Amino acid sequence: MIKPFEARGFHARIGPVPFLGLATLSQTGMSFVQQGIVIMGVYFAVQYRLTLAQMGLVTTALSLGIMTSMVMMGAIADRAGPRRLLFVGTGAMTASVLAMLLASRFDVLLVVLYVLGAMLAIVPAAGTKAVFTAFRDRPRGMVMGIRQTGVPIGALLAAALLPRLTANIGLRHVFWLFALELFVVGWLFSRVIPAGASQSQGARVRLQRAVLGGIWRPALVAILMVSGQYLLLGFSLTDLQRIHHVGLASAGLVLAASQLGGGVSRVLTGVISDRLGGHRPPVLAGCALIAALMAWIVALLPRHVPLLILGAIWFVFGMGAVGWNALTMTWAGESVPPAQSGFAMSSVGTAAFMGSAIFPPLFGAFVDATHHFNWGWGLLGVILVAAGFLSWKFGRAAPKDVAPI
Repeated sequence: MIKPFEARGFHARIGPVPFLGLATLSQTGMSFVQQGIVIMGVYFAVQYRLTLAQMGLVTTALSLGIMTSMVMMGAIADRAGPRRLLFVGTGAMTASVLAMLLASRFDVLLVVLYVLGAMLAIVPAAGTKAVFTAFRDRPRGMVMGIRQTGVPIGALLAAALLPRLTANIGLRHVFWLFALELFVVGWLFSRVIPAGASQSQGARVRLQRAVLGGIWRPALVAILMVSGQYLLLGFSLTDLQRIHHVGLASAGLVLAASQLGGGVSRVLTGVISDRLGGHRPPVLAGCALIAALMAWIVALLPRHVPLLILGAIWFVFGMGAVGWNALTMTWAGESVPPAQSGFAMSSVGTAAFMGSAIFPPLFGAFVDATHHFNWGWGLLGVILVAAGFLSWKFGRAAPKDVAPI
């Protein structure tokens, strides 16, 4: 089998290393906007005078937009090719983020966030299909993990930069920054993706019906696992401020540590699952149990904890709560015919965003009702244990249920 970064036989216009670098940059740019908006929920809360439950709706609106369009974008990537999809979609994403400048009321903001989410779904749909196809006939776990590090890298940059940046220049200028970087990174990556072959309508529908049975397991795991990723992202700043009396800038650094841990984990879990012969579920179970343990530790923390200790805890928390994503997508893509890999991976992505739309407002409402973050983190641990159990069970039930890579 060809090594992942060997130039011989690589299916793209440039070599595997720069191709993967641009793919990761594209995902980082999308994540900086999408997860940055989640992080900025604390600023929306001030501007629009929101409760925690309403603050969770910021995440929900964005996630619902991505969720409702991602399968369609994956099908378009299969049919028209990821290059065409990303090239056209770059302009649509740029226009959508600029529309946030017109949102003067919270209800209008939610509508704009939904539309923006629908457009942002183009990046993961096109990017996963492009990398999955370019690296065919090679072990994919590590390269998909590297590409997916763009998600925590974007969130890390957002957590480290946006609290200070927004405080200094205001939300409106941040939206202009979002638009500029989405346009640049989207255009750059679209130029190096090879043109994809189209499919007939009949073949596309027939194959989609056939693959549904092969993707429900990674989709179910993704719905549960994403609870840790988005609750960590959306409520860490508020928890660190209110409970542990950490300043907003310092809290942003602690949150950035969790995203760094998630980025490291995405590569590491990809390498481990490749060495297990492409068997992804056991590694997913390990991520879930690590995240559950750390959620319970966070729930039991005293009020006064040194910042360095908080950073270390959030780093490990991120390894479990953020490091799982590439595994579920790769698991799905390898369980279907290659022509439908975009549809399969986007379906799992849709499932993940379904979870990201459900859990934040429920978590916020639960904390509002109990007046204690520790009960919320404790409940999160239970959800993650359930995700780990299902991953372990699915792995035992179908240990060979992966397609040849």
